[in-house]
Formats: sequence, structure tokens, C-alpha cells
Amino acid sequence: MFDQASSLRELMRNAQKEKNIVPSNLIYQPKIPTVLAVSGGKGGVGKTLTTANLGLCMARMGMRTLLIDGDFGLANLDVVLNLRPQFTLDDVLCGERHLKDIIMTGAEGIRVIPSSSGVMKVPELDKLQKLMLLDQIESLDEEFDVVIIDTPAGVSKNVQYWTSSSSEVIMVVTPEPTSLADCYASIKILSQMTAEKTFKLIVNMVRNDIEAKKIYEKISSLSDEYLQVRVDYLGYIPFDESVRNSVRERVPYVQKYPFSSASQGLRDISRQIVTQGTVGQLKGTMQFFWRKMVSAHTPDILSYK
Repeated sequence: MFDQASSLRELMRNAQKEKNIVPSNLIYQPKIPTVLAVSGGKGGVGKTLTTANLGLCMARMGMRTLLIDGDFGLANLDVVLNLRPQFTLDDVLCGERHLKDIIMTGAEGIRVIPSSSGVMKVPELDKLQKLMLLDQIESLDEEFDVVIIDTPAGVSKNVQYWTSSSSEVIMVVTPEPTSLADCYASIKILSQMTAEKTFKLIVNMVRNDIEAKKIYEKISSLSDEYLQVRVDYLGYIPFDESVRNSVRERVPYVQKYPFSSASQGLRDISRQIVTQGTVGQLKGTMQFFWRKMVSAHTPDILSYK
């Protein structure tokens, strides 16, 4: 079993040593993956399906892709990808496994870190678990080009944790009034709790681009006027029966129905993400994020329960 306290002490010692050793211009700079957090406020907006299929789109563009299921207790990313994990993030957070031990390989070579469903070993991460998890994810940095995190529904401390450790936060919204209200509320709370000032938006299950743009403009204008937050439009995924069929068949729709309107919409979105990408920025790199957390400016989201 891993000694989490010893691991953290080692991290702190290493951080202290690195301050005085080598001139910054001689330090090897590892490749930094883009880290995307997919959120959506309420459940049922298609967040997990979007994460899974977006991962495949990224992999097809030649990117080494890692998906992380960040929903402890109600995870289902493994379900939509037809995976049967033997170990999950819960085992890592309890100190029983290392993160590298639980990574699975899904469709077309995408890698997946599964979480648990129906088990509440870790309902909310404490500070030590957050630091340990970030450190273990940091060790994977050079293995991947993009990391996509499927966050839980809502705006819990765990959601704040995942969004804070990402370079981009992608909100998924549907035309339902409850989804619009929850999406705006989530942007408001996350921007206040994590100081995030830019969000991306995917409009899901709409009839056409006109309906999607109206939804985007409503959320964007409210966020800009009342929150001083910018919301960028990534695109839309039209309502498509093939999406529902793919869930029943447990095969991503971009793989099972590559010529469907939903698949085309998500391919366009993935290209837009690459075009607007923020590879190499400080926020969203696991390596620098945990170092910032152990400084004197540790935010509240990293506090103990």
C-alpha cells in the first residue's frame, strides 16, 4: 500500500531542491499536454458521451489521448466505451494502486482512467488526495498530447478541483430551460470559486446552427454583462437518433455511425478546439499546478473537508 504522506513529503523536498540547482535556461522543458475539463451543470446534457467521442476525434487527428472519469461514485465513461475496469481511481486514492496500474486502452487506442460506480470510497477529495493525484497525473505528462476530464454534474469541490487543473473548461448545454439556467449558474460559481474567466461552450441536441447560436448568444451575453466572463463558441451537436443507438450498443457514435450528423458536428468541434488550443499555458499543466497549490496562495478548493 502506498504511503500517501511520505509521497507528499518527497514532493515538497523535491520542490525545494529545484529552486537553486540549475539555471532555468538549461532545465529540460517536457512536453505539456492540453488538459480539457468537460462540465455541464446539470446531469443528462450528454457530457460523458461528448467526452468519449471527443476523445476518439482527437485520437484520429493523431493526438495521444487520455480520458479521465472524474465522477466518483457515479462513473459511466467506461460504460459508454464498453470497458470493464478491474481497478479504478478509488483504488489509487485509497493508496492501493498507482495511477499507471489502472489505465485502460479503449477504442482506437485512446487511454482511459476509470472511476467507480455505486461505490463511495472517496465521496470528496481531501487535500492530500488532490496533491497525490496531481503528482501521479504529472508523471504521465509526456505520454499524452491531450487529457480530457469528464467532470461530475454540479459544482461540487471535486468539479472545482478538476476545472482548476485544466487549461480549458468546456460547458455542454442543451435547449432545455433547466440546462440553460444550470449552465449559467455553473459558470457563475466556477468563475467565482476558481477565478476562471474564459469558458468554451458546446450546444448539444439542437435542431440546427441557428438554434445553437441563439443559445450561445444568450449565455455569452449574460456571462459577459453580469459575470465579466468570456464564453467562446465551439460548435453544436445536432439531435441525432444514432447517438441514442450508440449508447445502447456501447460503441461511440463517431465510430459506429461516422457519417451521422452528430459525428460531423463533433469532428467540427474537435478541429475548433485544436485551432483555439492553449497548449503550453501554465494553467492546466499538472506539473506546475500542484506546485502552485503548496505555495502560500493555496485556494479554498484544496482545503480539507
